Amino acid sequence: MVTKSKQVEVVIQPIELATMQIKLNGETPFLMQKLSSTIRQQLIDMQTGKGKEKNKNRDLKKEVEDKIHRLENGDVAFPSSGFKKAMVEVAPYLDGMDKKKAKGSFNIIGELIPLKYKKMVVNKAVGRDSGINRAPREIWRPEFRDWSCVLTIKYNASQITPTAIVELAKLAGFHIGVGSWTMQHGGQYGAFTVGANK
Repeated sequence: MVTKSKQVEVVIQPIELATMQIKLNGETPFLMQKLSSTIRQQLIDMQTGKGKEKNKNRDLKKEVEDKIHRLENGDVAFPSSGFKKAMVEVAPYLDGMDKKKAKGSFNIIGELIPLKYKKMVVNKAVGRDSGINRAPREIWRPEFRDWSCVLTIKYNASQITPTAIVELAKLAGFHIGVGSWTMQHGGQYGAFTVGANK
């Protein structure tokens, strides 16, 4: 018996791409801790058996500088992935939203987001640094006060609304934060509020 196959018409819906900007205003200081090139090399040496971390006099000013993300022109910045990760983390707090949907619905344009601030100070604390031996010691990190930044966000309007994106940012600023020692990790740094979207 010969049967005829049924042809099915597939309708491809276009992606409704749109762009928006939101301004983030720091509520608490921004504590930054970029993994320095020195620590990276120490980790590589440890993994390849080339040597162990040696005790030597610390250049604390250089340690602070090495922990700052900078643009090519020298301006202070922070990876966009840190902001997106915080926004995705709070997605279940919104009705009809989950982490998978949030992660795929929007992208923050640019690898590094310029950070404006009024003052930078050195934050000194005792803890375990990101070196090899993880021994307790005094950690010096750059702390930026009265900071702000602008995120340019490209999103699929058929999956998420501008209002939902703003709400994700608000929740992320309150519950998660960005940078080091944030609320998510028992600290108080990196909290932010959201200004008017442009």
